Amino acid sequence: MTQAMNTSEIYNLTLQDRKTLVQRALKLSEEAGELAQAVLSATHAPGCDYKQLSMGDVREEAADVLIVALSILAQASGDQDEFERELASLMEEKSRKWRAVCQQTNDLLHDHV
Repeated sequence: MTQAMNTSEIYNLTLQDRKTLVQRALKLSEEAGELAQAVLSATHAPGCDYKQLSMGDVREEAADVLIVALSILAQASGDQDEFERELASLMEEKSRKWRAVCQQTNDLLHDHV
């Protein structure tokens, strides 16, 4: 099995790409818009079918969003070690918060049944 995400490559490509942090943030917004378009088209939202995009397009655009977001984190880090530590730490922290919200939602749903 291949590694799903090569953080070293993300960090090194970020160093090679001369975009400023502001430019990367704007690029992230652009990519998020493309993801939204793909989702609307793939789910047949009214007025969006003409693009004829699929869930494969949704996955591709989601990957673009992920790569740009990671490059922002990399650029905001002092070095590769900090980038990798912050990524691991933030993913754990944010996942923990999401789990807590899901648990609260499930508890509320069960209380009202």
